[in-house]
Amino acid sequence: MEKICVAVRVRPSANEESVNGFCWKVESNRISLHGSDGTPISGVSFAFDHVFDQECSNARVYELLTKDIINAAVEGFNGGIQCFRFSLA
Repeated sequence: MEKICVAVRVRPSANEESVNGFCWKVESNRISLHGSDGTPISGVSFAFDHVFDQECSNARVYELLTKDIINAAVEGFNGGIQCFRFSLA
């Protein structure tokens, strides 16, 4: 049995976030919140199986994470993919 893979893609910053001077920094499979001076904010760092930055396309995420699951499901194997979007609205 394969483990559950958890991935996140960073969305572009909203205007409110830019005004407050906070930004997310992606390093390998880790994401952390940084202040306007570039220093990391203590305790606001998270690790995932995959972290994609704002420049990553939907096609790239599909190729790396979902293509094999979808192909296996078409062949009759169990597979699941869940996606959601966080919104400030």
